[in-house]
Amino acid sequence: MAASSDPVRADVEWITRDYWAILKAARPEELDLPTNGTAWTNRQLLFHMLLGQRVTRMVIVVMGAFSRLPPGASRAWAAGMAAVTPLYHRLNWLGGVVGGRLFTVARMGRQMEAVTAKIIRFYDHASPVDLHRGMTVPPSWDPYFCTWMDRAELMTWAPMHYQHHRRQLTLTTLPPL
Repeated sequence: MAASSDPVRADVEWITRDYWAILKAARPEELDLPTNGTAWTNRQLLFHMLLGQRVTRMVIVVMGAFSRLPPGASRAWAAGMAAVTPLYHRLNWLGGVVGGRLFTVARMGRQMEAVTAKIIRFYDHASPVDLHRGMTVPPSWDPYFCTWMDRAELMTWAPMHYQHHRRQLTLTTLPPL
């Protein structure tokens, strides 16, 4: 995948290239070591990083739907989601644990490649109106979420989420940024 001159697109494309580089270089004995600042192992955190990309793809669709409803609909949804933030964080952690056990490193790489390609396809065909469709989101779910976000902001959230967790990996083979 060649690098793009569009910085947003390039940042999203970079995720797949970097993820594959990390997976290919990772020593198997280090994948199950603890990470910095999380309750996950490196393998589990790598799955969570994939999950973040899958969430991006899903939220593109959700934002499109909510943006066509009255603003109160997404405000009510976000308030409900914010109310279950502790449960969300537990399920988010459990997702990394389970996914890290079920997915091989190669499968994680293929999944990252596939989901990122779908995000890029959306971005390449999105009009400015499509990119600025957004909704209220629960900022308590992620340190990079704002109270209201559109799809363009979501496209910049994905690399921030990825890089945040990349810095928590403890792999000695981690390629430099």
